[in-house]
Amino acid sequence: MPAGRARRSAAGTLLAVAVVAGCGSAAEPVPGEQASTVAAQRVWCAGSGPAVVLVNGIGDDASAQQWREVQRELADRARVCRYDRPGTGDSPAPEGPDRGADELDAELAAVVAHAAGSGEVVLVAHSFGGYLALVHAQRHPDRVAGLVLVDALAPSVGVLRGTGAADLAGVPMADERLDLTDVESAAAAVADLPGDPPTVVLSRGEGASASWTAGQAALAALSTRSRSVVVAAGHQIPSERPEAVVAAVDELLAELG
Repeated sequence: MPAGRARRSAAGTLLAVAVVAGCGSAAEPVPGEQASTVAAQRVWCAGSGPAVVLVNGIGDDASAQQWREVQRELADRARVCRYDRPGTGDSPAPEGPDRGADELDAELAAVVAHAAGSGEVVLVAHSFGGYLALVHAQRHPDRVAGLVLVDALAPSVGVLRGTGAADLAGVPMADERLDLTDVESAAAAVADLPGDPPTVVLSRGEGASASWTAGQAALAALSTRSRSVVVAAGHQIPSERPEAVVAAVDELLAELG
């Protein structure tokens, strides 16, 4: 095995492993789902109603597939969109390297506009995707009605501790070609969420370290309108316990009216 491949395999303990739901229905099409290409990203949307955008974690196997069951359950009462960032899943690799927070935010903004037009959206973000959701909520408070952070990476933990990688070059990221230093710096700069959007912090109840648990509390402290829920699952809550994510989104949508 090449040294780089070995290093990347050893690193992928938490954030870097995107597990697709194990139940057989995950392979079945979501009723009414439509695929599009938005800003060089494959996007799948289903349903109508308030807009919900699902944001993936990082890893060599990172893919919007992990959200299939969440999307399926919500699509009868919301417009739910999931997407593969450039270089992941079904999206082609980006043209250049060193994609930082600005590029990721612009890509997410394009998906938000596709999902919600000029309206607001609920961001549901897993793992490393939490960085993207925090930055987007800070930069576009008029577009983010609320957030569901699903065992999201907290800046206090960081990518290296979150993945177990020895250095940023060893963090598995498929072909995203990210400048992780820039992305992490932008996420760490989010001291609070403008507009105080309602926020649900779902955290895993299995295998969490003390620093990870402290990070979940730090995420909840970013909004005075937050609540925290511990889920009986490991890190891959979207595929292990999709019903917990659905319940959190439903409660948030009910709060938003």
